[in-house]
Amino acid sequence: MRLRHIEIFHAVYMTGSVSGAAKALNVSQPTVSKVLRHAEDQLGFELFYREKGRVFPTEKGELLFKQVLPVFEQINELRKYSSMLASTKMGRLRLAMTPAFSLEVVPKALAKFAKKHPEVSIEVETLHGPEITKAILNNTVDVGLLYEAVEVPGIAVHPIGLTGFICVAPEEYNLPDKNLTLEALQDLQLILLNAKSPLGQRLNNKLQDFWGGSGQGHIIAETYHLAKRLSVQGAGAAVIDKITAYSGAKDGLSFHELEGFGDVNIHVLTRVNDPIIGFKKDFVELLAVEIKNLENK
Repeated sequence: MRLRHIEIFHAVYMTGSVSGAAKALNVSQPTVSKVLRHAEDQLGFELFYREKGRVFPTEKGELLFKQVLPVFEQINELRKYSSMLASTKMGRLRLAMTPAFSLEVVPKALAKFAKKHPEVSIEVETLHGPEITKAILNNTVDVGLLYEAVEVPGIAVHPIGLTGFICVAPEEYNLPDKNLTLEALQDLQLILLNAKSPLGQRLNNKLQDFWGGSGQGHIIAETYHLAKRLSVQGAGAAVIDKITAYSGAKDGLSFHELEGFGDVNIHVLTRVNDPIIGFKKDFVELLAVEIKNLENK
């Protein structure tokens, strides 16, 4: 039986007449009669017989109704659930980001998103770049946020913003210039990023090319935030990303733009078959705004 057959059969059985079924379903009586005949033709037996202007189920009709009833109830529940989804827009957002974005950008974006979409549950974690890609492919994360994403089959890469490198130094260094050149970095005790991350690799390659392969940081830090905290404690001048530099506390530090490093891409990752639409689109747009706000500080 088709879904329409089940609906008509149920309505006729419950109302006891074709006219009653037509009224309940808001269709014409000829439509009910036509669908009912089509169902009986397909089944090969009659579902009802007529007596004194009413219809009554046949023996086989009674037996079939016992099987149809739970199916009809499930269909009705499915309709109710679909309507609830349409009206509440309930859903789930699973986000993974590299640690730099967890300091200020994502918390601000998520706070605004949660107010706008209280019906959406949110799961958030910090991972390194390759771990984010793996999590998205394994469908344990919906959206990833990181620097300089690598193209991977099955992953869609969406540019969301730009950032760059900046030098943060203890205020007692008294660096005179707002902008620093590569030459000026040679005179500083540097805290650099290790080459495990795309930014660390790019930074180290740039410095080594300029210094003829002899460039070496006094301290090599794994995370950008750790490099910044080391600088706060007076361990040296840290060359880090602007997102980390301008996120959180800034007391005790001076900030210096670096010349000659170029822009760093910020990317959002999703699965190729999971487009950024609905509440996910709202969240990504909020992320873009917070990234831009931080860059303009």
